[in-house]
Amino acid sequence: MATLRTGQTTDYTTQYTEASVDSQTPDSPQLNETKYTPDLKKWYGYYRKNSENRAVIDKYASWTFGRGIKADAKNQAKLDKIKGFGKDSARAVLKRLWRTALICGDSFGHIIKDSQGRLTNLKPLGNLTVVRNAEGIIVRYEDERNENKAYSPDIIYHLSNEASADEAHGIPFAECMEDVILSKIEAMSDLKILYHRNIKPISFFEVETDDTTKLNAMEATINEAYKKSENVVIPAGVLKEIKQAKVGQYATLDSLPYIKFLVRQFVTGCGMPEIVMGWSEGSTEAASKMVYLAYQQDIEDKQLYNEEMILEQLGIEVELEFPADLMEAQAAGVAQGLQSSQQGQNVTSPASIKKDGNKGAVRKADVKA
Repeated sequence: MATLRTGQTTDYTTQYTEASVDSQTPDSPQLNETKYTPDLKKWYGYYRKNSENRAVIDKYASWTFGRGIKADAKNQAKLDKIKGFGKDSARAVLKRLWRTALICGDSFGHIIKDSQGRLTNLKPLGNLTVVRNAEGIIVRYEDERNENKAYSPDIIYHLSNEASADEAHGIPFAECMEDVILSKIEAMSDLKILYHRNIKPISFFEVETDDTTKLNAMEATINEAYKKSENVVIPAGVLKEIKQAKVGQYATLDSLPYIKFLVRQFVTGCGMPEIVMGWSEGSTEAASKMVYLAYQQDIEDKQLYNEEMILEQLGIEVELEFPADLMEAQAAGVAQGLQSSQQGQNVTSPASIKKDGNKGAVRKADVKA
């Protein structure tokens, strides 16, 4: 805390405070067993109740699994066995587990096998405790609700979001943006009260009685009138004066720009381009393409991680198809334009270029003879 110095010469060494970030110690393995349990309840609450957080996580999950899972006949047969809770597809189960890993840092699935050791299903599990030995190797998983129920590592499908240092767990997606989320919730709550008080201001009624029964009756009458927007008839000599609550000095401050700033701060901090969220301000087409291209690298990295985990833990080789490759779309558009030029035509609008790779024919409305 800064020290107040008055009436004396100062050397300016104690007249200010400096911002600092608390240090963070990784969850490294200890001499005995080390246990870690993801805080699923907390971060699941943030996911369910905060719109920006939920939208960004859902976007990442959807883009990671793109347009589907590609696999050869042998691996596709293995995928077809995955039914989750009975009515799920392999893509739905794997996407669900990846979304959960983004929410709280880790997700767990039960790998079910037959007597021959062949995969028969992958069922999402609730929160588990990761147990490591002194060497840092995962030796078992314990049920958060029942420590006596443990799973061997070879029957648990475990995903970790952005694991770092020597930790055996991931990091909740919104952890570094928690303060921004809370600031936005607080600002929205204040704005809600502000708008409500502009329409229904707090009033103080001074009446000519101190009888509790009459005061209660008067209060009930006034509150009912406010609720139903009706007029009130009061006998003479009962009501003396009505006083409105004073508006605070900054009560009329427009908080919408601040809320918009917090939303943009959150989306930017999460690495999610505004254009992918469906809105953008002050961006040119060329800039948007570069932003999209940078975002594509992040998505492909997340796809590669999931492909590696599916192969490593489930023994299934797959390829996650990217939703819309910008470079392929541009290359196809150039090739299409050259072909049209050779036929004596000019493409006047790029609207005929499809998102999925632009293999469709040029629309008649876009072509001039």
